[in-house]
Amino acid sequence: MRWYRGYFKTTQTDTLVAIGSRHYWLHMSQVADSTQPIEYEPAAVAGKFFAAPSDTAWRAYRVRGYDGTYTFTLRDSLRRTVVFSQKLHKRDFLASDKGEVLTLSEPEFYYRGYSSGLGGLLFLAQFGLPFSDVANRTALLLDARSGRLRGLYSIGSASFEAIDCDPQVAPGGQAVLTCAGQLLRAHRPPLSLKRPHAELRAARFLTDTTLLAVYEFGDYRSVRPTDDVSTDEAGPLPVAGAANSAQFTQAPLELVSTAAQRRLPNAFVINTSGRQLTAFHYDGWEPDMGYSMSRQFVAATRTHYVLNGESDKLRSVVLLPQARPDSAIQLPLRSIPKFHPPRRQSEVRFQLSDGDTDLIFYADSSNPRRLRYTRRPVAN
Repeated sequence: MRWYRGYFKTTQTDTLVAIGSRHYWLHMSQVADSTQPIEYEPAAVAGKFFAAPSDTAWRAYRVRGYDGTYTFTLRDSLRRTVVFSQKLHKRDFLASDKGEVLTLSEPEFYYRGYSSGLGGLLFLAQFGLPFSDVANRTALLLDARSGRLRGLYSIGSASFEAIDCDPQVAPGGQAVLTCAGQLLRAHRPPLSLKRPHAELRAARFLTDTTLLAVYEFGDYRSVRPTDDVSTDEAGPLPVAGAANSAQFTQAPLELVSTAAQRRLPNAFVINTSGRQLTAFHYDGWEPDMGYSMSRQFVAATRTHYVLNGESDKLRSVVLLPQARPDSAIQLPLRSIPKFHPPRRQSEVRFQLSDGDTDLIFYADSSNPRRLRYTRRPVAN
């Protein structure tokens, strides 16, 4: 048992969900079980605060967490008839996410939608190391009729170098984006989004049958640890009640790319059959605690707008029209007129941010390419 409060908890959530033309109540609950310890070694991320209760545990980089029960229950709209009740345990996720973060975490589950084509309910599970910003994510798919586990898909980090992608169901319900480098499709095998010598950094549906996938080219290599990264922190075990948190003990990796790779088109619009429709170069990351694309879908113009360029050298706005996702229109910022009041009746307002500056755009609802904009510092 741990000294600090909050490590063990019971949470319950009810969500009204639509499956086809009918509504159901989805009940999710989780209960941690302190009678079922799980140990993991060697721990490369967790600090000695999480060592198993042994004089030699930390020197073996062994940590201890506890199992839990995660229950998913689907009832009819009146909560009278149970369609299914499925129980999962932390151990069920060990096949897709082996590590001390999962061992030590209290998972959080989020309902992401129903896929009519796959007949499944999509969830996001987030496993976080207590008192830290270290977390991993896994997508899971449950059969909508039986609750049977159809698949677990490890996405990876939810913080450092996290992919800008939330597990999601295509608007038409015929495909699921797991954010683990693959697209699940009705009546067809999964489509891999992985490319050689490249890391997937962002993925989003544009329409029922198209999506945007953005990559960073290069290969990971080990780098020398800096002074603030420890590779040997055994030492004495912590005193109960001491303020210790996560610390890194593994040799860091760095993505190394060539000048030629950095010039390549790295953003691709593809359809759910895997065919590439168009490509362009994107370098507008905000990788503070993960990768982030500054983007906005404007319903009035039926267009996705993506801010392209880093903070000190913003270059353009990329337009991806829903009616023509095979065309990527790049509008240089210098070609877009500055906004001067008054706002026109046909203009719709939206905002994109580069992290330091908010760019307020006004788009003509009759012409997605007709824009005006103004800048303002990001409010602290």
